[in-house]
Amino acid sequence: MEEFYNFEQIKKDFEFTDKDIKNIQKLKPVLIKYVDEFIDRFYKFILRFPEAKRYLRSEEVVRRHQEKLREWFFDLFSGKYDYQYFLKLHRIGEKHVEIGLPTHYVNASFNFIRRFFIEKINIEFGMSEERNQLVASIGKLLDINLDVLTLAYREEELSRYEEMTAFEKALYSISKKFADMLDFALVGALIIVSFFVLGLFVFDIYQLISGEVKFDKAIIATLGTLLILWAVSELMQEEIKHLKGGGFAIGAFIGVALAAMIRKILIASLSAEKTMQLLSYGGIVLSLGIVYWLLSKKEKY
Repeated sequence: MEEFYNFEQIKKDFEFTDKDIKNIQKLKPVLIKYVDEFIDRFYKFILRFPEAKRYLRSEEVVRRHQEKLREWFFDLFSGKYDYQYFLKLHRIGEKHVEIGLPTHYVNASFNFIRRFFIEKINIEFGMSEERNQLVASIGKLLDINLDVLTLAYREEELSRYEEMTAFEKALYSISKKFADMLDFALVGALIIVSFFVLGLFVFDIYQLISGEVKFDKAIIATLGTLLILWAVSELMQEEIKHLKGGGFAIGAFIGVALAAMIRKILIASLSAEKTMQLLSYGGIVLSLGIVYWLLSKKEKY
C-alpha cells in the first residue's frame, strides 16, 4: 500500500502537472455533455467480452455499475486529484479483484475510453496544438487511473505470496517451472504428432493414386486424415496461446477427438456389415458433440 499512499509521487512519475489539471478543467464542459453517449457505447463495447454477463448478471448490477461509471466520469474531470480521489480509485480496483475481473478487461476498457475521448476532442478542437496538449493531459490522467486500479491486482498477488511459508514458496516455484516444462513438452509432442498425421495424409494420397485401395474408400480416408490434420493444427495454435498466458483450451482436444471419430465413421460407413460399430461411433460423437457445445456455451456466456 506504500506505493498507493504516495499519490503525489505517482503524479510526478507521470509528469502530471498543474498545467495538465487546467487542460482537464478546460475539457470538462466540452466532454461532460457526452456522458450518456459514453456510457451507452462503453456498454456496447464491454458486452462483447466473452464473460461479460458473468459480472453483469442482473439488471440491478448493471444499474449500479452504470451509476458508478457515471460517478467515475465526473470525478475524472473534477480537477481535484487528492488522496480521496486516489482512495476511491483504489477501492474500485479492490472491487475488481474481489469479483475476479481479469486485468485484460480493465486494460481493454481503458483503451476504448482513450479512443472515445480523443474522438470527441478531435471533433471539438480539430487538429491543432491545443488539441495535442489536451490529448496529452487526458492521456496522462487515464494512465494514472489505470495504474492505481491495477495496483490492487499487484497487491493481491504479493499478499498471497508473502503469506506462504519458505517451503510453500519453494514448492510453488518448482511446480511453476515443472508446469512450464510440461507445456513445452506438450507443444513438442504435438509437433511430432503433426508429422505423423502429415505422413498418414501423404500415405492416403499415395493409396489413392496407386489404386491399392478402392477409390471411394481412399477419398474418404484422405478427407478424414485431412480433418485430423486441421484439428491438430488448431490444437497447436491453442497451446501456443496457452504458453503466452491464455487459458487451457480443452475444447481443442475435444475437437481432435471428434475429428478422429468422424474419420472412423466415414471409413466404416463404406461397409454394410459394420452397423453396430457405426452406432457405437455415432454415440461417442454425440457425447463429444454435447460436451463441445456445453463448453462453447460456457465460453460465450
